[in-house]
Amino acid sequence: MPAQELSQEQVQRQALKLSPQQVLVSQLVELPLVDLEQRVRDELYENVALEEGNDPGADDEPGNAPDEPGAAEGEAEEPLGDQLVADDQWDDDVLPVHVPETASSEDDYGPIGDTKSFIDELEAQIAEYEVSDRQRAIIAYLIGMLDDRGFIDRPLPAISDDLLFTAGLDVGVDELEEALHTLQQFDPCGIGARDLRECLLLQLDRQVALLEESEANEERLRQRTVLGRARQVIGEHFRLFERNERERLVECLGCTPGQLREAFAAIARLNPHPGRSLHEGADDRAMTILPDFIVETDHRGGTTLTLNMRGVPQLRVSEDYQQQLVALQGDARLTHAQREAYAFAKQRVDSARSFINALRQRQQTLRSTMRAIIDLQREFILTQDDTTLRPLRLQDVTERTGLSISTTSRVVNSKYVSLDGKIYPLKQFFMRTRQGSAGEQVMRNKVKALLGELIAQEDKSAPLSDEQLMRRLSELGEPISRRTVAKYRNAMKIPAAPLRRR
Repeated sequence: MPAQELSQEQVQRQALKLSPQQVLVSQLVELPLVDLEQRVRDELYENVALEEGNDPGADDEPGNAPDEPGAAEGEAEEPLGDQLVADDQWDDDVLPVHVPETASSEDDYGPIGDTKSFIDELEAQIAEYEVSDRQRAIIAYLIGMLDDRGFIDRPLPAISDDLLFTAGLDVGVDELEEALHTLQQFDPCGIGARDLRECLLLQLDRQVALLEESEANEERLRQRTVLGRARQVIGEHFRLFERNERERLVECLGCTPGQLREAFAAIARLNPHPGRSLHEGADDRAMTILPDFIVETDHRGGTTLTLNMRGVPQLRVSEDYQQQLVALQGDARLTHAQREAYAFAKQRVDSARSFINALRQRQQTLRSTMRAIIDLQREFILTQDDTTLRPLRLQDVTERTGLSISTTSRVVNSKYVSLDGKIYPLKQFFMRTRQGSAGEQVMRNKVKALLGELIAQEDKSAPLSDEQLMRRLSELGEPISRRTVAKYRNAMKIPAAPLRRR
């Protein structure tokens, strides 16, 4: 029998990981108001050292009071959303996080229904891409082919035949592939996949692309390695992955079991049915929409920004638990039971402070992001005229706030603002543009506004046809097709020329 040998190997490796506090801040930043209220109440229930109560100094805390009129313009607050404050930096143990309510009645800023459908959500994204009218029609048809998982489960040659017989469009498989590639860039990521494998690969590829756009550091490089290995598992060894044959995968990939576990963990965070998440998101919005921000304008061009924290209680650390810590701290004669009581009280108090700290950072992050949006979209904020919306990217906001793109994305996602009483999703402020034939950037809403003006000024005894409207728009420097004119007119609920004749 061969002798067994024991060996010891020491490996040095650098790894940058998110602290529990950073993870908590990220989670709270992403929550809309309704979910935040529930999260705070859950924390109150679970942590006995966290109390609900008023504090006379609450209005003096950063982020609690509304901005002064006009204060948002050119005065970016110091961004604190990506920074951490150590426990020993707190001046006191009463840390209010409440924003005073500004609504005039219980029904102001109450739940608002949103009946956008799964199809509407996707079709609205077509306008964000530079595609021809023919490609738009093909993409819209593909959207209609999606099943409830968000997959295209019909072969492209069969869809080509369907388009010819049902829509009169002679579309080859290559053209369908190009349109499907565009659809697969839509949100949620993974939409338009033809099977589970492609769905997971689309999500991994997008995550890798986002990492490559961000500043390189040790943690980013490690994440890229993990995602690259996860992509190799799905792309090259999907059958082994389905059968969970981990030993075979370790051999095929030439990695350690620990590295494979990291790859599996990355895969586990992906969404296997992106269409269902879009359905559920629409259902949630139909139930409740509460604005996270309240922006009011005045006749002098000033703006007032308030974080809407209605329903979210004020928080503070329990005085009883703090006194218990003071009484037991530094006493060398503590019994075993007293030492356990001290450890429990300290853990609860530290957890309460950490949660309040994270809430304060959430407020500062949301406030600085919204103020940046107000600055960048000031003309729209003051006029609420869709034609004044300027092209805006997440990167433009991050350059003003100093936050990361991922943090800004978490703020924008699922958040709403009440602008002079009208509710807008924050995503509406981030509009892409398409390139017109004259080379200038043309925004969809601007074309609609011009179309509405032409129809309003037409001779009602001889209203303009869609063909004539197309020519007039082209003369005004907005060349679009007749079909696009008809689509915009229908979207604006304006009847065709024969029905407008008086």
